[in-house]
Amino acid sequence: MTPDRERRTLVLSAFPAEADAVLSHTTLDPNPVVVAERRHFYLGSISGRKVIVAMTGIGLVNATDATETAFARFTDASSIGIGAVVFSGVAGGAGRTSIADVAIPARWTLDNGTTFHPVDPGMLTTAEKLSAALTNVNLQRRPQVFVGGDGCSSDNNNGVAFPCIPNGGDVFGCQPRSAPDRSFRHTGNFFQAVAPWLKNALISNLNIRLTSNPAFDATDMETAAAQAVADAHGVPFLGIRGISDGPGDPLHLPGFPFQFFHYMRIAARNAARVTAAFLQSWDGV
Repeated sequence: MTPDRERRTLVLSAFPAEADAVLSHTTLDPNPVVVAERRHFYLGSISGRKVIVAMTGIGLVNATDATETAFARFTDASSIGIGAVVFSGVAGGAGRTSIADVAIPARWTLDNGTTFHPVDPGMLTTAEKLSAALTNVNLQRRPQVFVGGDGCSSDNNNGVAFPCIPNGGDVFGCQPRSAPDRSFRHTGNFFQAVAPWLKNALISNLNIRLTSNPAFDATDMETAAAQAVADAHGVPFLGIRGISDGPGDPLHLPGFPFQFFHYMRIAARNAARVTAAFLQSWDGV
């Protein structure tokens, strides 16, 4: 990377509610929007640190594609480069974690624990010292940040991209509600992805697991895929996940997806708060 290039932290989230939580902490640049391969990237700063904020879309394929597109766009041909990657979003909890907690695993797996890939040790050390005010959703306990342990990423999409839905709301929509270029005409990957997904993944997505594997502090559908791209580029990576479903539910809802839709905004906000605190404390990029 040439000395005059500006390095920024790429902050990723999967769906609109997660990205909106991150953008709520982001001071956008005067001309913040960069578009590459139909994906929208937002330039700004969080806690004084220069960032590129992006929404990947749901699932492993989308996470891989968005992260690869970011590295392809912000390369030697650009005045801005990517110096680190942070994924901020929600996850299923088990093991040590409960609803509204935030997990920052030390390593992630894409194959249900057969192999693991560690996050950046310097970023993890910074995370161990974090203090952030977390929303407690009347849990009669104080949510905690759990640093270390394991995270797992998988999906039921059989190797195809999950299609966003134009104007599909906080989970399935194609843009964050607070995006500076928000448009009701924005269709994301819908027209490219919907037919392959209906053919190859609709039935498999009906196989829903109500609970997460207690071997993992966080289970999601994107983090490890984004990490694999960051690792391939030799860039430090950290995943920060607020727990949206799992133990500790005061309403005793019947697991995923019922807990997810009830608690995902709180989990996303807690993850974003920890992400902002991390970026303020980290002395990296």
